[in-house]
Order: sequence, then C-alpha cells, then structure tokens
Amino acid sequence: MTFKVQLHRAVALFGCIALVFSLASFGHAQTTVSTGGTGVHILFQTDKWVTPSIHYKAGTGSWTTSPGVAMTASTNAAYPANDGWFQFDAAAATSLEFVFNDGVGVVWDNNNNANYKVSAAGTYSVVSKVSGFKTGDLVRPSDGTGYHILFQAVTWAKPYIHFNAGSGWTTAPGYAMARSTYVGKFSAANGWFQYAISSTSSVEIAFNDGNGIWDSNLNANYVRSSPGTYAFVNQNTQTPTTAPSVQGYVNGPGYAVTS
Repeated sequence: MTFKVQLHRAVALFGCIALVFSLASFGHAQTTVSTGGTGVHILFQTDKWVTPSIHYKAGTGSWTTSPGVAMTASTNAAYPANDGWFQFDAAAATSLEFVFNDGVGVVWDNNNNANYKVSAAGTYSVVSKVSGFKTGDLVRPSDGTGYHILFQAVTWAKPYIHFNAGSGWTTAPGYAMARSTYVGKFSAANGWFQYAISSTSSVEIAFNDGNGIWDSNLNANYVRSSPGTYAFVNQNTQTPTTAPSVQGYVNGPGYAVTS
C-alpha cells in the first residue's frame, strides 16, 4: 500500500514536471510583443525565405488554402524588413493557429508539428525554425532597382567588387564597397558591406581586398541572373596583402590585376 501511494505521488510529480515543461515549450514558440488592441498581428523573421506565406485559421474558422497568404515586409521599426522580418495582420481575429512556408508550400515551419497558436489579440513575433543561409543566397526579392550586393569581408578591411553587368568588366580592382546600412544580421557591426548594381540583366561578380587577393568563387565568378539582394561571405580569408604583386595576378576570366 505504501508503495502504491509513493508511486502515485511520483507519477503525479512527473506529470506536473511534464506539464510545466510542455507549457514552457509552448510559451517559447512565439514571443508576445504586445497585448490588447484589435486583431492578431504576426511578425516573422526568416534568413532563408524571401517571399514567405502564412497558412492559418482564425478562431473556429477554416484553414486558408495552402500555401496561405503572402506576408509583407515588416513596417515595424523594431522588427525591420532589412533584417528579414515580415508581417501579417488578421484584423478581426482574437485567436489564431498558424504555420509558415516558403511561399509555394514546399518547405514548412510548423513549430515542430505543433503549429503556432495564440489565444488573445495582440502582436506576436516568431523567429523561423527553418534556417540554412548559404553564401550567395537571395535574401531579399527584387525591389525593381537592380542588384543589391552584400558582402561579409571577414579579414578584409576594405573590400572591392569587380563585376560585369553585360557591357564589360569594371577596371580591376573594381569599386570600393560601402559599409552596410542594413540592421541586424547584415549590419556593418557584423562586418557587412554593400554595393548596388543598377542592371536588370545577369551579372558576374568577384570580390577582392584591393591589393590582389580575390574571392572569385574558385575562379568561376559569382553569376546571378535575376535582380534582388544577394549576400556573400568571403571565401578567401587569406591575410590581405599590403601592395599589389609586381609580377601581376590573374585569377579567372574577366580580370587581371597588375602593379
């Protein structure tokens, strides 16, 4: 009899612990930005998808047709669009169950199969559980003004971009890149630089330190055919030189660096 009482207590204790753990896990699925007001407002950050959709049902209503509704770039200054934030407003909702996807319904973020759920009006933020940014990825869709190139220089103090936008290569070493004006992941504080190429045709790109050390995608150059914002991480972290080579330097088609 004593054993049964102790066992029941142990089971009850374990159940309480499991419940607390479950609630804690649920509580961290999304972060409450503010409560009250009208409607449910969702902020979503992704470093992988450039046109995410939200698939949802409000209250006891029906689910949207997959893949759902396209999210728009965030207009909330605390959750800036150039740091990968998007938003969706369910103006009349008081509760919402929702998941995210890549915009075409192929790859999903469904909170580890639990879906995201909020039960009161307010603003909520979610950082995507689906990541996988790779150098050269498209990180923002086209804004109609051409190519916006982001480059994390790593060991280079002043990177240059050398490119061919259809009318011939720039004169090596190209153009000095400016410190990034983006916030968050692609900020200058994180070592990012930027340059804009106002072209709608395909471009070939290579980066260098201004003194003969190149990141040219293993001599293949970086080729992009659709305008948008692309982010590259320096693949050549060789210590920068202090002067150009007097013997000349050739690293792939399109450019030759000489003293």
